[in-house]
Amino acid sequence: MSLISFLIGPAVGAVIGGITNRLAITMLFRPYEAHYIGRVKIPLTPGIIPKEKGNIAKAIGATVSEQLLNRESLANQLLSDDMNQKVSSAIDGLISRIQHHEETLQQLLLAHLQPEEYARVVSQVEDDVVSAISAKLTDPTLGQKVSSLVVEQVMNKMRENLLGRLGAGVLELMRGSVETMLASNINQMLQNNAGQLMGDLVSTEADRLLSAPVKELCQGKEELFAQLKNTVLKAYRTLVETNLPKALEAMNIQKIVEDKINSMDMRQTETLLLQLMDKELKALVWFGVLLGFVMGFVTNII
Repeated sequence: MSLISFLIGPAVGAVIGGITNRLAITMLFRPYEAHYIGRVKIPLTPGIIPKEKGNIAKAIGATVSEQLLNRESLANQLLSDDMNQKVSSAIDGLISRIQHHEETLQQLLLAHLQPEEYARVVSQVEDDVVSAISAKLTDPTLGQKVSSLVVEQVMNKMRENLLGRLGAGVLELMRGSVETMLASNINQMLQNNAGQLMGDLVSTEADRLLSAPVKELCQGKEELFAQLKNTVLKAYRTLVETNLPKALEAMNIQKIVEDKINSMDMRQTETLLLQLMDKELKALVWFGVLLGFVMGFVTNII
């Protein structure tokens, strides 16, 4: 047997092996739909993957939701040291930008709010602050506390000399009625003027804060920012631990994946899978070539 004759068998086997494996790969996807002769469906139509697309989508969705994106794996990733470091760095970066912000607080707010919204928010905050402070100032017990402090301070001042000590003694006898009278006047004054007084003070202070550069407002607040950072980190951990199961249940990852696969065009699906498994499928074709060559060689020997 000549060398050429000896090699024809392995060569034919290699070609057949490569073509067969390539055809098998193609038949996984093609044809995309069933074909009929009359009412008789042609065997092997559609391809295996189009035919089982629904079951494949369901299986992939279950695998993703139960094995890849389940509560444990997501929680471990979101609460890992690396992720905590990233969150911490992000907070540090935000705090640094705030501490070095050149614009005023008013400019910063107007960058995110319409002028009408800005005016409404500022007015509402001022009203809430005034209401809260006024409620404290008009507390009936406040007048009594202030009057007691005033009388005590006056008596202490009077005791500094002999004549004053005599007057302090007289005042001590009248202390109860004096404190009651002062408390009544103080309460009445606060009742009538607390709103206007606090309104003017709050408005003035609000204008000062809004016109000040943000970085100036942040000076000396390092401890406050440190506490804020710790609070945000704790809130992040609590959010993940408490709300992650609810979020996963609401999202229903399995159905999302399943619906996405089912909605994909079969041509698109084929292209995607061939891209993902390009090396493996090419290796399969070449394995068919090798196997066909070996079988042709073995046949010659036999």
